[in-house]
Amino acid sequence: MKKKDSKKKNFPKIVVNGDVVIDWLEISTPAATSTPENQNILNWQTLTGTRQIPKLGGALLLAEFLKVRTNGNVLSPSPKKIENIPPEQTIHSIIRLDKFSYNIGQKKDQVFRVSQFKGYAGPQDRSPIPLEMAEDDPQAKILVLDDAGNGFRDAAEKFWPAALTAGKPDWIILKMSHPLVQGKLWNKLSQDYPDKLILIFTADDLRRLGAKISRKASWERTATDFVWQMAANPKLLPLNNCACLVARFGVDGAIVYRRRAGEVNAQLLYDPLIAEDGFSEYCPGNMTGIGSAFVSSIVAHVAEKGFQKIIDGIRQGLLVSRRLWKLGFGMNWQKLQYPFAEVFQKPAEPENPIMDVPIPAPLKIESSDPGYWCILQDITDLGLEKAAFNQVIFGKDSSLDRVPLGRFRNLMTFDRSEIEILCNIKNLIREYLENPNITRPLCISVFGPPGSGKSFAVTEVAKSVAPEKLAKDPLEFNLSQFNSTSELIAAFHRVRDVTLEGKIPIVFFDEFDTAFNGKLGWLKYFLAPMQDGKFREVETMHPLGRSIFVFAGGTSSTFAHFSREEKKDIQDQDRQFFVDAKGPDFVSRLRGYINIKGPDPVDDHEKHYLIRRALIIRFLLKKKAGHIFNSRGECRIDPGVLRALLKVPKYKHGIRSIEATIEMSMLSGRPGFEQAALPAAEQLKLHVDADEFTQLVTRDVLLGGAREEIARAIHEEFLANNKGKEKVNKKTMFPWDKLEDEYKETNREQADDIPHKLNAVDCDFAPVKDKKPKLITFKKNELEIMARLEHQRWVKQKFLQGWSYGKEKDEKKKTHHDLVEWEKLPKKEKRKDIDAVEAIPQLLASKGFEIYRLK
Repeated sequence: MKKKDSKKKNFPKIVVNGDVVIDWLEISTPAATSTPENQNILNWQTLTGTRQIPKLGGALLLAEFLKVRTNGNVLSPSPKKIENIPPEQTIHSIIRLDKFSYNIGQKKDQVFRVSQFKGYAGPQDRSPIPLEMAEDDPQAKILVLDDAGNGFRDAAEKFWPAALTAGKPDWIILKMSHPLVQGKLWNKLSQDYPDKLILIFTADDLRRLGAKISRKASWERTATDFVWQMAANPKLLPLNNCACLVARFGVDGAIVYRRRAGEVNAQLLYDPLIAEDGFSEYCPGNMTGIGSAFVSSIVAHVAEKGFQKIIDGIRQGLLVSRRLWKLGFGMNWQKLQYPFAEVFQKPAEPENPIMDVPIPAPLKIESSDPGYWCILQDITDLGLEKAAFNQVIFGKDSSLDRVPLGRFRNLMTFDRSEIEILCNIKNLIREYLENPNITRPLCISVFGPPGSGKSFAVTEVAKSVAPEKLAKDPLEFNLSQFNSTSELIAAFHRVRDVTLEGKIPIVFFDEFDTAFNGKLGWLKYFLAPMQDGKFREVETMHPLGRSIFVFAGGTSSTFAHFSREEKKDIQDQDRQFFVDAKGPDFVSRLRGYINIKGPDPVDDHEKHYLIRRALIIRFLLKKKAGHIFNSRGECRIDPGVLRALLKVPKYKHGIRSIEATIEMSMLSGRPGFEQAALPAAEQLKLHVDADEFTQLVTRDVLLGGAREEIARAIHEEFLANNKGKEKVNKKTMFPWDKLEDEYKETNREQADDIPHKLNAVDCDFAPVKDKKPKLITFKKNELEIMARLEHQRWVKQKFLQGWSYGKEKDEKKKTHHDLVEWEKLPKKEKRKDIDAVEAIPQLLASKGFEIYRLK
C-alpha cells in the first residue's frame, strides 16, 4: 500500500471536467439452443437479440484513462449509475459493435470494435446540463478540459473547476473539437492563461476550420502545409495564442507547434511505415476513446516530468491509441470493457516506431508554396551508398529508419514525390471502387523510361486498395502492335467480358501515344469510351462496365512531355498538332497520372536513384534467387557484385535489365551471389556497359593490380618532398628500383590503407572509363582525419617491426621520437602526413580511379 502511495506522489493533483456523453454499446446476442441440460428456454431467447451496455464517454472516459495512468490521483465528476441519467440531461450515443480480426504475433482471434456510429439523443431545446464536481481542489496544478462543443464551453462558471476560476494551475490541457477557438471557455483560457494553455485537436477539425492541409499524401507535405497555414491563414491566427498546439493525425502522427515572439518551433511525429489513416487499413473497424487515450498520455507526461517531455507524451499517446484500437472492447460479448490498464503496457510483439523530426519554416509565406522538404534528403545525406548497400543486404538501414516509406503491396519507395503521386492514385482508385454510381472507366496515365516498371507500379497500387474487387490478372494491349481499329474493338470486348463476370479489370494500353494514321492517332478512339463508358461497333453501342484504364506512354517519358506542358523544345506547331490530335480532350478525361522514375538517375545531379535501385535489386533477388538469403533475411552477395549492380551508370532497359542480369547469373545451387556467378561480358553488354560493370565488380582487384605502381608513386612523392632535407633516413632516399624491400613494403602498406582512409571521411573510389578522373579536394578537417590515421598506421607498423619510443631516433636501438599520439606529434611531422594524404586523389587518378563523396 505504501508503494502505491509513493507512486501517487509523483503526480500533482489533476482535475478533469468538460462535456460528457453516455455511450450505449449495441451488440447482437447469439440465439440460445435447447440442450438436455437446459430445456427451460423462452421463445425470445431462441432468436438473435440485441443488447445495449452503457459506458462512460467524453470527459468521464478521459478521467478514467488518467486515473489508471496516474494511479488514481485525479478528480472528476463521478456519477454513480450512468444508466439512470436520461438523455434530457446528458447526451447519449448509440454505437454498434461487431467482431473484427485481431492478429498480433501468433494470436489470431476476433475482438469487438465499432462498426457504426448510429447517432445521438439529447435535449432538443437547450444544451445538456454539465455534471458538477463532487470533489474539487482549487490548488490543483494540472487542469484538463474536454470541450467537445456540446455546451460545456458556454456553461455557467459554477460548473467550471475551481482551479480555473480561483486557482493558479501550472498547465491547462484543453482537448477541443470543432468549432475551434470559440466559446466563453476559450475566451477565458486564451486571455488569462495563454502561457499555460496546451491545445489539443484533430487535424480534421483544423481542416474544417478552413486550413488546406493535404491528406494521405506524404508526411512532409502534410507538415509543410500545416506550418504554412499556421503562418499565413488568418482564420488560424487565434490558435497562436497558446503555449503549445498539438494536432493529431489519427493514430498515425501528430504535429507539435509553438510560436513565441515570432519564432516558430514545429515538430512532426510520424510513423515512417504508414501514412495518415494508414493504420485503419491494417486494423479494421473503429474504436471510441482514441482521443481520450491520446490526451491522457500527454497529460501524464507533462504532470510527472514537465512540459519539456511533451514529445515523449505524444509519442506514447499515439502508441496507446493504437493499442486501444487493436484490443477493442475485448472478445467476450458478456464483458465488454475498455482495456484501461492494458493500453499503457508495452506489448510483447513489436510496434511500428514513432519518429520525430523538426519541420522547416515555410520558405515563401507570401505564396501558396511552402517550399519542398524531403526527410530522405535530410537523412541520407549522411551516406547514400552505405544505406543502399545495407538495404539490399539486410532489408533495412538505420539511416533510413526515419524516412517515410511508401508501401503498396510489393512496391516500395522512399521518394517523397513518388509517394505523393502513388498515394493520390491510390485514393482515386479507392473512391472509384467504393462508388458504384460511377459507371464509366477510371482513366489514369503512366509515364516513364522503358523498363521503369509502369505496369507493375499501377497494378500494385490498385491491388493494395481492394484486391477482392479487382480481376485477378490485368489485361494488357500494346497499341504499337495494332494495325486497325477492329483490334481495339476486340480489346474492348475482352474488357466487357471481365466486367460481366462482376470484377473490375485493370486494363493497360501500352504505348497509347504511338503513331496510327499519323502521330497520336489513337487518342480520338478513346474519347467516347473514357467519357461515356461505351464503345461503338458498326451501329451498335456496347457498355464497357466499370474498369480501370491505364494508358502507359511509349514515346513520352513524362506527362508534361506528352501534354506539351514542358516549355523546352516545344514549338507552337507541335502544340497545335497536339490539339488537332484531340490531345486536350484526351487529357480532360484523365483523373490522374504517374511519372515513374525507374532505376536510373533522372539527371546528372540526382543521387537518390541508389535507394530506388536498392529496393528493386532486393525485391528481384528475393523473387528470382530466394535461396541466397539466410534465415535472418540477409542477402549473401559479394560486395563487388553489389557495388556494380548499384553503381553502374545506366541500365539499357531499366528494371528489365536488372532482372535479366540476375536471371543470366549462375545462381542455381549456389549459397550466395559470387563474382564467378556473373554472366559473360557478351551477355552483360546487352543490358549494361560490360566494361564499366566489370570494373566496378573487380575494383578491389584492379586496385591490387595497381598496388605496386601506387606504392612507387607514393615513394616518388616522398623523394620530391624530402630532397635536400637533413635528418631523413638516407636508406629511404634511393630510387624505387634501388630501394630496400623493407622500405618498399612500407609504401605498399600505405597504398593498401588508402580505402580505409577514404571511408573515414565518407569517400569511396571507382574506376572510370573513357574520361579523365575528376580530382577531389579534401577539406581541412578531412585531411587531418586521414593524416591521423596514416600516423596511427605508421606507428602500428613500427611497433610490429620492433621499434619503440625514444627521445632520439636510433636505427640500431630501433627507437623513434615520433612514436607518440597524434596530439603530441610536432607540427612539422604532422605536415608530412597531411602532404601524404593530400596526394591520394592524384595518385589514384594516375591509375584510372576517381574518388567521390558518399555524402
